[in-house]
Amino acid sequence: MYHNMRQQIFWDGNKRTATLSANKIMIDGGAGLINVPLDQWDHWNDLIADYYRTNDMNKIKQWTYDNAIQGLEIRADKKLSANELNEMYKKAKKKRTN
Repeated sequence: MYHNMRQQIFWDGNKRTATLSANKIMIDGGAGLINVPLDQWDHWNDLIADYYRTNDMNKIKQWTYDNAIQGLEIRADKKLSANELNEMYKKAKKKRTN
C-alpha cells in the first residue's frame, strides 16, 4: 500500500486508491481492513512523509499494524511484531484455502 502511495501512479488520489486496493487484499485474505483513525491522521501523514523522504517503510508499517488494522481478533496481543503477524496471517489464509 505505502509503496503504491509513494510511486504517485496517478495525478490525484494515490493514498485513496492504494488504501482501497490494500483493503481488497486484506478482506479477501481475512486479515481485517486498514482504517486510520481520524484523530491519528496528522501522525500518519508525518510517517508517510518520512517514508517518502527515506524510503524506509519500517516505522509506518509497524504503526499501521499497531493502530490501523480493524476486524482481526489475533491483533489483541500487541506484543507480536509485524513479521509475527504476517506469519499468522499466512497460516490463517492457508487454513482457509485447504
